[in-house]
Amino acid sequence: MRRTPRFALAGLGLAAAFTLSACANPLDSLVENVVSGGVENLIENELGGDVDINIPGSGGSASLPASWPSDVPTPAGEVIFSLGTPGNWSATILVPSQAVVDQAFADLESAGYTLTTEADFGGLISKVYDTDTRTVTIGVISEEGVDGINVQFTIIDKEPQG
Repeated sequence: MRRTPRFALAGLGLAAAFTLSACANPLDSLVENVVSGGVENLIENELGGDVDINIPGSGGSASLPASWPSDVPTPAGEVIFSLGTPGNWSATILVPSQAVVDQAFADLESAGYTLTTEADFGGLISKVYDTDTRTVTIGVISEEGVDGINVQFTIIDKEPQG
């Protein structure tokens, strides 16, 4: 009679358990946390700033840096990525509609920012706004069949920080 070693049966049982639990794979969450945490730490260590990353679908969230300039109106939405270093800030925000994007443009002008440059490439819009102290660039990417619109903010102080 042939006997199957116990460790082979244990391995087969473990493989079956992982296969049956594929809908709730604990490795997905672990990998997402390690990747976003590792990238955040790498950027923070290199640039000396505040970084927050949200991987869509991970259930996590990101927020704007505490140092985000209060004079820059920012639309409500899901913050996917943010970065703040002395004199420079960046964020990607997922907003629900073009109406929210249009309101963001209007809010910047109402806050005293002047539109200095704009380009429209179909699914990509870029606008640059200026004051005496800052430049704000907004890039908008929309795709058919995708829920929401990605809005990329880049804010740069005109005077070097240091």
